[in-house]
Amino acid sequence: SGSILGSFLFAITGWLMGALGHDAGHFAASRIAWVNEWGVWAMFFICNPILWQHQHTYGHHSFTNEFDHDPDLHHFDKFIRVHKRIRYEAQFRYQSNWLYVMFAYLFVVFGTCFYIPWGVLSSGTLYGVVDWSDQDRPSKSGGLKLHMFLYIFIVVVAPLCTHTSLASALFAIYLHIATLGLVFALFSQINHLNEPSLESDMDSRTAKMSTPLSSSLSQSKRDPRLVESWAAAQVETSNNFASQSLFWHVLSNGLNHQIEHHLFPGLNHGHLHLISPVVRATCQEFGVTYKSYDTWRDLMEATLTWFDKLSVDDTLIAKN
Repeated sequence: SGSILGSFLFAITGWLMGALGHDAGHFAASRIAWVNEWGVWAMFFICNPILWQHQHTYGHHSFTNEFDHDPDLHHFDKFIRVHKRIRYEAQFRYQSNWLYVMFAYLFVVFGTCFYIPWGVLSSGTLYGVVDWSDQDRPSKSGGLKLHMFLYIFIVVVAPLCTHTSLASALFAIYLHIATLGLVFALFSQINHLNEPSLESDMDSRTAKMSTPLSSSLSQSKRDPRLVESWAAAQVETSNNFASQSLFWHVLSNGLNHQIEHHLFPGLNHGHLHLISPVVRATCQEFGVTYKSYDTWRDLMEATLTWFDKLSVDDTLIAKN
């Protein structure tokens, strides 16, 4: 029979399995290609593993925090405004309350596992910023659809068939989705979504240089090559937290070393802490801002502060 505790532990297991899937998606789980190809399916309960390669490995890592190219900036735009260029809507006023933010996060994995892939199948694109170029490859298009079917069967149908009551089954389904949604969002979304990080993408860096006043003041002491440096942008759009903690490293699947991961995505997350001192020292040498928060809470507060700032209608401020 079904178990409520089992659903919760199943969700936590699904998250920790994601460490393998994340590494495999970056070809960092093994030197053997097919191991990585199949290993990405360890992301099964977090997202659609086929779509993940387009959304994360290609889109997000290539164009981190670039509004027109990074799909990660558009995941929550029905509930949360994470970027100034997202048009203000009435519901965004609630994101100044952390409880509303947590509510929005409850449903994230159902979106990444079913709702978003369904939209990609219908439109052939991810939010209009990343085209799904594998739609004509049977192994990929079939894999995307297979995952959607298996996800609904395991997460939704199985509890309905094994629990002794409908109420128990529905709660088990909700608990699994909500637990994974919260854990995934709280360890992944905070790594790029604060004001300094969102103003350090390649588009913003170029715009600042094209403004004479900005160029003469904020950029005057920097090597001009850093402005157009993809690597420098990866560092300055990312954030580390609790980088000395083994506990947070394991629980976050290595996402507490986000800066090193974005510089060297092909490096297994178990080795990121080894290169961290060299990366930090290099950034200090060349004047690249290396943001490492002492605790997870510090970084979470920076993200919530940014959400609070964007909860106000910009057009009303401009009129006043």
